[in-house]
Parts: sequence; C-alpha cells; structure tokens
Amino acid sequence: MAAEPVMVALAAGAVGGLLGMLLGRYSGRRAARRPSPPSPASATPGVAAPGHPIHDPEIGERLEMALEATGAAVWDADLVAGTCWWSDTFPRMLGHRTRPAMPPDFWERRLHPEDRDRVLAHIASHLAGETSAYAYSYRLRHEAGGWVWIAAKGRAFRDETGRAVRYAGIMTDITEARRQEERLRASEERLLKIMEAAPIAVNVTTRDGRWLFCNAQSVRLMGRDRAELMRTPVADLYAAPADRDALIARFDREGAFRNAEIRFRRPDGSIVWVLSSWNSIELDGESALLTWLYDITDRKAAESAMIQAREEAEQALADLREAQESLIQAETMASLGQLVAGVAHEINTPIGIGLTAASHIGEQAQVLRDRFTGNALRRSEFLEFLDGLSESSRLLMANIDRAASLVQSFKQVAVDQSSGDRRVFELGSYVHELLFSLRPRLKRTNLRVTVECDDELTMDSFPGALGQVLTNLVINAVVHAYGDGDRMSDRTGDRPAEPSTERAVERSVGTIRITAQPDGSDRVRIDFIDDGVGIAPEHLSKVFDPFFTTKRGQGGSGLGLHIVFNTVTGPLGGTVSVQSWPGQGTRFTILLPREAPAMQAAAAAEPALG
Repeated sequence: MAAEPVMVALAAGAVGGLLGMLLGRYSGRRAARRPSPPSPASATPGVAAPGHPIHDPEIGERLEMALEATGAAVWDADLVAGTCWWSDTFPRMLGHRTRPAMPPDFWERRLHPEDRDRVLAHIASHLAGETSAYAYSYRLRHEAGGWVWIAAKGRAFRDETGRAVRYAGIMTDITEARRQEERLRASEERLLKIMEAAPIAVNVTTRDGRWLFCNAQSVRLMGRDRAELMRTPVADLYAAPADRDALIARFDREGAFRNAEIRFRRPDGSIVWVLSSWNSIELDGESALLTWLYDITDRKAAESAMIQAREEAEQALADLREAQESLIQAETMASLGQLVAGVAHEINTPIGIGLTAASHIGEQAQVLRDRFTGNALRRSEFLEFLDGLSESSRLLMANIDRAASLVQSFKQVAVDQSSGDRRVFELGSYVHELLFSLRPRLKRTNLRVTVECDDELTMDSFPGALGQVLTNLVINAVVHAYGDGDRMSDRTGDRPAEPSTERAVERSVGTIRITAQPDGSDRVRIDFIDDGVGIAPEHLSKVFDPFFTTKRGQGGSGLGLHIVFNTVTGPLGGTVSVQSWPGQGTRFTILLPREAPAMQAAAAAEPALG
C-alpha cells in the first residue's frame, strides 16, 4: 500500500515537533503511579483515557490545528500508570461529533475481527523490544457503520533498564486511499483479464530482446508455454531475425507505426504471419517496446490459394483459347473441305456427261470404221454419224466448259480462303462466285438466294475472310432459319432456332437476300437477310458467343457465328450486328471499310445488337 507510508509521513512531519514538546511537558505531570505496572495488553491505546490537563494552551492549540489540517490523531499511553491520552481528532475520525465516553476497551472493541490478532501481536512484539519502531494498518468500526482504514506509526519509550514506559504515535485515516488502491487494483485486474482474453497478442519487451510481459494470445501464437516464451530471446522467434532489426530501425525513424506484415516461426517449423504494430511504454520505471500482433496466417493462406487459383485459371484460359483457335482453324478447314466435296460432287455430272459423249463418239467411230472396211458404208449412215458426232461434240464442249467454270470458281474461292491474301476484287462478282461454289449445298434445299450488288463496287480487302463470313451465314441460315440441320453434315452453323421447329421443317421454300451497297465514300454495307423462323429474344445476345448453339449433338459446334464476328471485327476491320423478329426472319448487317486496315485489330469490340 504505497499511499499509507506517504500519508503517515506527512502527518508525522506536521505534528511530530509539537507532539515531542507536548510529551516533554506531559512527562512531568503524570498521575500517581499504581503499585504494579499494567500488562502490555492493558497498556494499548484501548485503555481508559481520563486524560491530563495541558497547562500550556499555545502548545495544545498548535497541536490541534496540525491534527485538523492533516486529518490525523495522536495518542500517548503511560504504561507505568496505565493511562492513555487521545487527541480530540480521534473520535471525530470515527464519526463522533463530540468527544464520547471512552471506556478501557473503546479502541480494542472497534478493531475489525480479521485484524485483531495481527495488530495486538504486532504491538506486543514491539513493546517486548523485538522491533525498534512499528507501522501497521488496520480497520476500526465507524460510528455510522462500515469500517475506517487506519495507518498507525509510533514507538515505545524505555527507561534505563530497557523497559517500555511510554507508548506514543500517530494515526491517519487512509480509507479513501485504500478505496483508490482497491479501484486501481480492480482496474488492473480487469485490464489484465481483457488483455488475456484479447484475440490480439500484446507484448512488452526491451530493445535487447528481453520479455517483460506477454498475454495468452502471444502464448498461443508462438506455440510455446508462457515460461518458455518468456525465456526465449525475442529475435529468435522471427522467421528472419533481421526483420526485428528492420522494425527497430523503422521505429527509431518514424516512431509508432501499425500493421507491418511479419513472419514468426513456431517450434514445429510452421510459419505464422502477423500484422505488427509498435509503440513505446514505461513499465516499472524501465523504457520498453509495446507491440501488438494480429494473426493473419489464414488470410495469407487464402491469398496464396487465390494467387494459385488465379494462375491456374489463367493457364486454363490460355489452354482454352488455344483450343478455341484450333477449333476455329479446324472449322475453317472443315468448311473448305465441305466446299471441295461439294464441288467434286457437282463437277462429277458434267465430267460424266462429257465422258459419256466421248465414249459414244468412240463407239460410233468404230462402227463407221468397220462398215467402211467391209465396203458396207452407206451415205445415209455416214450422214447420221456426222449428225451424232456434232451433237456429241456439242454436249462434250458444254459440259467440259461447265466443269472448267466450276474448277475456276472453286480454285479462286479455295485460294482466297486458304491463303488469306489481300487483293482488290469486285464485290458483286466475288459473291456470285462464292454462291456458285455453294450450289452443291444449296441444291439440297428449296431455298432461293438473290444478290443485289453493283458490279462496279470494288474492295481492297481479304476476299477469303469475306468468303468465310458469307459461307458461315449461308450455312447458318440453312441449318437454323429453315430447320435443315437434321439433313446436313455441315457443322458450321450455330444460330439458335425457335423452341418449336415444326414450322421451320414444314416451310419448304425460303429466300435469302444478300445486298451490298456503298455506305459513304469509304465503307460498304452488306445485309444478309432471311425469312426463316428468327431467333428467340433470350438467345439474341449470345449468338456471337463461342460454343453457343441450340444444335448441340445435331452437328452444331457453336463456332460459326463466333468466326463471323471475329473475322469481321478482326482482319476485315468492320462491325457486325444482328436483328431478329421471331417467325419473320433475321438480318445481319456488316459494315466494312472498302480498304481493309493494314493490320488485324488488337481486340474485337463487343457485338452490336439490334
């Protein structure tokens, strides 16, 4: 109880001088001595207090003033006479307004039961000469109830034989000081409990790495018991001991700081990540470092997992894009392969007719030779042979010319689609050549394709890329707009049809219109229009997405219109948009520069929706 010696010393200093003078005066005016001296117990401050008059009013007045000012009380016990004198401040200290009757047990009767034995034993020990002075505290009952804490200090006066003959001292009311100490102690206990229960590690250490305090969370965080932790140098706990030196340097440079990410290593080798905040503190007169450690190990693990997941996702995306590029390339080659197959089938007819005509000419020539050799050739037979020869020649020339046209058309389209070279071409003528190469595919339908384009409309662009776009649009219309997907082997189309395809199947006649016209001086507008079943509104925003198709499992890859979008917005440098009216048809609008950009656009824009 740090406040008690201070208060007692203050009171003793204030009244000590006056009390010494008073006792000197009082020693010559004792009452008549009793035959036998009292026992130590009866000579305590609880004996009768008849008192003796103080004949020096000035000394008594000064003493009372000093006692009133300090809130203290004094006593003087004559151990030989068995009497005790109390200052008037003593009863007031216990709540009496006037001086009450003070029987022999006045003081002892008011002792707190828990203090009684200890205090009486302390007094007896001092009177027996075992101590040179005494200072102790105890509780006395207050007149209004409750207890008053008293701090007492004094000593015994002895004769030439060493026997105690006088016993004097001073008492101070330290109740309020004890209450403050109790509140402080309770506050410290609450603070300690809060710190022990805190989810944040709180540590007090010296700059050289000695521990002064740690809470329970520090013990859990470091994976050591408290005794072991307090013995371990702080620097040994860091995963990288140089980190602590860096933190001290930062603290010296910046002062208090917060949330530095630091790693600690547990005895099992595992790493603990924390946010470390630093400040300074004085503990028991020693300057120290106050640190807070907040465990972020789980967050760091989550961040690491997230980074790994992101890297895996990026790798998966790169793999997907590579696979998509491969599929697009395969789709393009498949389209070219279908063109080859279609042209081969188409060219088979004129070649077959030509072969038949040539065979017929050969057979008739052999018959004519045999008759001529046998001198059996008649004029009418020769003229009939000449007529047949003329007709066969005509058929042979017509079909060979048709085959040549097919080969030439296929050659130009195939070269354009496979090489991707840039050249100047007439748009109308190229569209007709492209449609001519698609005749084998269109012959299996009842569709009519019309082209409206000025023959003088030219472009400096990539005809192969444009041919790929128009081919995919035609096949997409055949498969989806007119419900022909179940009868075709092509896998380019991906445009979704209406939920019910019965109407599309029943529809045996349809028209596809391809119109091309200038759009200003430097652009071309191409409209691809069909009168098929249209596109469902919920699918309209997805038609250009890769792998989106409503013909999954029926030949649709979901890449046809995605290739259209990428080709138009990429090498052709244009835009493509779509409008659709369910049950009435669909319009694709393509806007292209008449002179294609020198390089492919870095990134395609999002498809526009009508």
